[in-house]
Amino acid sequence: MGPSTKSEQKYSKGKHPNSLSNLKPGSGRKPKAFAEEDKKRRYLTVTETGWEGVKPIIKQLGCSSVSEFLEKLGRGEIKLSA
Repeated sequence: MGPSTKSEQKYSKGKHPNSLSNLKPGSGRKPKAFAEEDKKRRYLTVTETGWEGVKPIIKQLGCSSVSEFLEKLGRGEIKLSA
């Protein structure tokens, strides 16, 4: 018995239209300020105390993530003072 509705239609692995649209370059959510440059995945290690401690700071600075905070810090859009 075949699929009875369009929503039940079977697609081979990686061929579902929703999956394919997610793979299109430039379809991801990237802040407009960073749109001119591709991002590269980086890895870092930090203690749980440090990770939890930075969350209120990035929120106070109007950043939505640690990644956005580091991007802005590295671009000189956020200044640190000691």
